[in-house]
Amino acid sequence: MEKPTVETSTRLQILLAAERLFATQGIDATSLRQVSSEAHQRNTAAAKYHFQNKEALIRAIFEHRLDVIDARRGAMLKSAEAGERLGDPRELVDILVRPLAEQATSAGSYYVRFLHRVFEYVGRDVTGLPELGGLEAAVAVGRLVTDRLPGLAQPVLRPRIKWAGQLVISALADLEASQEAATTPELDPESYVMGLIDAVTGLLTAETTARPDGEP
Repeated sequence: MEKPTVETSTRLQILLAAERLFATQGIDATSLRQVSSEAHQRNTAAAKYHFQNKEALIRAIFEHRLDVIDARRGAMLKSAEAGERLGDPRELVDILVRPLAEQATSAGSYYVRFLHRVFEYVGRDVTGLPELGGLEAAVAVGRLVTDRLPGLAQPVLRPRIKWAGQLVISALADLEASQEAATTPELDPESYVMGLIDAVTGLLTAETTARPDGEP
C-alpha cells in the first residue's frame, strides 16, 4: 500500500483539526489561522495554503467522511431493494438516518456536530446543505423518501422535510456529544436511534388535519 506523503498527512491533520474546531466552536467563530494552530502547523497560513477558504475546507471534510457513509447507505438501499422494502417509508428513513447515527457513535467522532454547525451556517435549512457540495447521495435518498410518502401535497410536505432535517441532525449531534462525554443517556444508542427513526417517519407520514375553516 502506498504510504501517505507529507502533503497528504498535513492536509489530513488540518482537515481533522478544522472538523473538531467547527464542531465545538462553530463555523464563523473559527478562523483558518486557528485551524492551522490546532493542527500543530508552524506556518499559521497552512490551512489557507491547502484549502484556500472555509467553504473549500467544509467540502473537503464532507468528502473525507461521506465515502464511508454513502457506501453504507448504498448497501442498505441495495438490500432494501432486493427485499422489496422500498415502499416502506420507515425503511427509507432508516436508510437515511442510520449511517449518520453509526458515525455519531464511532469513537472520537466530531462529524455530526460539525454537520450541525454547518446546518446553522446555512440558516438551519436542510435544503441549503447540498449547495456546499458532497451531499448528493444523501439528497438522492431524501428525495426517494419524500417521493414515496403517502399522498402529501408539496405545500404540506415542504416544511415537514425542513423539520425532519432539523430533528435528525440535532438529535444525532446530541447523541455524538453524549458519546464523547461518556454520559449515561436515557436510552441506549440503538433505542435512541430507533426512536428517532420512528419520530421522523411519523412526522413525514402523519395525516394532515383539516383546518376549522375547511381549507386543506
